[in-house]
Amino acid sequence: MTRLIVENVHRIPSRPWVLVTGRLEGDQLSIGDELTVAHGEFPVATAVIRSIELHSPPGKTTIAIDADLADSVRDGVALIRD
Repeated sequence: MTRLIVENVHRIPSRPWVLVTGRLEGDQLSIGDELTVAHGEFPVATAVIRSIELHSPPGKTTIAIDADLADSVRDGVALIRD
């Protein structure tokens, strides 16, 4: 199992995505991967990785997901790929 534990969410009005930065546990992520958005043990949505940012801070991973998921993703939420 691969998990991205969300630490920051950035909205950019001119893009159709939100950028989600966090700590990655497990294997690498790829564009097109489908992730479950989980609040604790409760899955609330599904997200698809649209882009992976190459300029993340050391030890962090930043991905882009669809902007309509912005209200479901916040600090502490886990994005999980089984």
